[in-house]
Amino acid sequence: MAKKNRFIATGLIVLLIFSLILTACSSDQETVTYQLEEGNNSIETTFVADDGEITEQSSRSVTSYDSIEGIESQEEAEALLVPSAEPLQGIEGLEYNLDFEEDQFIETITIDFAGADLSELPGLDEVIDNEEENLKLDDAVESLEEQGFEQVKE
Repeated sequence: MAKKNRFIATGLIVLLIFSLILTACSSDQETVTYQLEEGNNSIETTFVADDGEITEQSSRSVTSYDSIEGIESQEEAEALLVPSAEPLQGIEGLEYNLDFEEDQFIETITIDFAGADLSELPGLDEVIDNEEENLKLDDAVESLEEQGFEQVKE
């Protein structure tokens, strides 16, 4: 009797694991990455979408100090950029980081649209073009491609 109960319990656990795997595999979640390179500068943007609606966006941009007029050093870049980054700190659903290196800075931004208050995200109202405030993956991809971005990962 104990063997039969253990067998049934093991069977249920295996069934549960397969159900979870099948559910995860059948999800309509999609991840795409686009990149734009110009000289010593680059931007890489990744979208995660469920059923065509963007749920998360992350971007990493690398910018050389030479490409910013009036900036010639790490110290000058920090003096210019750190104050403009401060308002972005503490916004729920938004992670923003600036890393300064000898000849370039790296800016990383991650937006979790499920956890973010969209009204607090600066500049987002320019991107959203419908009343439901949904971000459609197809629209975002089209916009990036029009700007010269190329897909690097799907």
